[in-house]
Amino acid sequence: MFQVKNAVFRSLTGLLSFCTFTLLLFGPSGAQENLFDKEAFHRAADYCRSVVVRPIALSEDQAILCLDGRIEKNAYVSPAKKLKEGGLFVVRSAGGDIASAIALAEVLRERRAVVVVYDHCLSSCANYLLIASDQAHVLKGALVAWDYESSDPALPSCAKFAMEKTRDGDYRLQRGSCQPSAADEAQWRDILLAQTAFYRERMVDPYFEPPPDNRYLRKVVKSLNPDTHAYHYIGWTLHPRYFARLFKTTIVYESYPNEQAEVDEMVARLHLDMRVIFDP
Repeated sequence: MFQVKNAVFRSLTGLLSFCTFTLLLFGPSGAQENLFDKEAFHRAADYCRSVVVRPIALSEDQAILCLDGRIEKNAYVSPAKKLKEGGLFVVRSAGGDIASAIALAEVLRERRAVVVVYDHCLSSCANYLLIASDQAHVLKGALVAWDYESSDPALPSCAKFAMEKTRDGDYRLQRGSCQPSAADEAQWRDILLAQTAFYRERMVDPYFEPPPDNRYLRKVVKSLNPDTHAYHYIGWTLHPRYFARLFKTTIVYESYPNEQAEVDEMVARLHLDMRVIFDP
C-alpha cells in the first residue's frame, strides 16, 4: 500500500511540475512571460537535435520551431506562421539568404517567439534571426558571429573598408560584394530596402549602420589584410555589454566566451571555414 501511495504521489508531483512549466512558459493566454528558463531551452535544443526532418520542423504541439541548416531562398515562412504565440524558435544556422532571413524574422516577431541559439548562429542568422523578436537566449557553448554579408553566393562573407568616415568618425566596413556585378548591385539595392526597414524596428539607434561592431573590431579586421583591404570569411563576436545600446531585443548569453582561444576552439569544433575575432 505504501508503494502504491508513493507511486501516486510521484505521478501527481510530475504532473504538477509539468503544468507549472507549461504555465510559466506560455501563461494563461499562451504568451511567453519575460523570463529565461535555461532548462526549458536546453530541452528544446535537445528536441531539435533529435528531429529527423531538416532543415525546418515544427513540434506536434506547435510550441517549438526548429531551424537546423542554412537559410535557403524563399523558404521557412509557412511553418513559422503556425508556431504557437510565445513559442520557441530554436536555431542552429551558418546564415544564408538575406531576404529570406528577414522575411522569417518578421514572422517570428508577429508570433512573439523566443529565439534560442545552440551550437552556432552566424552571418544572416546573427544579423536577423537573433534579434527577430523581443527575447533571445544563447546557450552555453554556442558561437554567435556577425560579419559583413555579401549578396554574391561566391563571396558569402566579404567586405572592404569604406574610404570615407562615418558618423562616429571612424572608417567602416563597406556593404556588398568585393567583386560586384551590375546584376548583384541591382539585387543588393532591393535587399538594402528590406534591411533598412528591419533595422529601423529593431535597433536603438534609428540611424544604425550595419553591421553591429565597434572600433576595436574594425581595427583588428583592418589590420589583417592591409595590402588588399579585402576580407573573406571573417566574422566577430560582440560583447554583451554593447547589446543594450544596440538592440531592442533582450539577448542573454548563458556563457559568453572568455578569450580568443575559446572562440578558436569553437570554430575548430564546429569545423567552420572562417576566422572569428573575439571581442573582449
